[in-house]
Amino acid sequence: MMYIKPLFIGLLFLLIGTAYGQTSKFEVGIEGGPSIMSLRGNEAIDSLHETTTRFSGGLFLQYNFSKNLSLRTNIAFEHKGSEATIRGFDFFGNWVDEEDVKVNYDYLTMPILARVTFGKRVKYFVNAGPYFGYLLKQNMVIKSSIAPTRNEDGTSMSKRYDIGISTGLGASVPILSNVSLSFEVRNNLGLINTSSVEVYNDGTVKTNSTNFLIGISYNISGN
Repeated sequence: MMYIKPLFIGLLFLLIGTAYGQTSKFEVGIEGGPSIMSLRGNEAIDSLHETTTRFSGGLFLQYNFSKNLSLRTNIAFEHKGSEATIRGFDFFGNWVDEEDVKVNYDYLTMPILARVTFGKRVKYFVNAGPYFGYLLKQNMVIKSSIAPTRNEDGTSMSKRYDIGISTGLGASVPILSNVSLSFEVRNNLGLINTSSVEVYNDGTVKTNSTNFLIGISYNISGN
């Protein structure tokens, strides 16, 4: 899937180029906030790993077909992953070590969302669509009670792409004639196995994140 990275760049320039020709229908802005991350798909993750909190954020571009229907996309830097506490025992069953393991994925993500908006001054919205992710780096940080902290790079054991479904809902409030403040809860559910190596017992490694986004948007037309 070597085309994933050029696809991000090509779509971004296409949308920006279109915006110059039809500025009356476009909004641009920035959004970001904390995220709750988790992994799923195999016995070890399902039984040992827990959610963790990180951050996501980026730039967005929205095309308004009408007052109620829009197409929205963005380029975002998004952390994904999970964490676990693993205890080690000796031959006699005595506890000898405890390791805190944090699994970190750094992605560039691009959702393509259909958005439906309703309301007057305060506008409420729901949106849904596919997302595409490109992996920048994957690593594990392992803190042991009896050994130095280790940082293990696992990028080569992960696929460079992730594909899933984004769904979200929120509200937008105008703060100036052409500037709005938005609040959104968005879930990104990964649908494919992101591991490039075999997982025990035919398992998988799939991502999930729930993002709490605060955004500032600018209506290029000023309306």
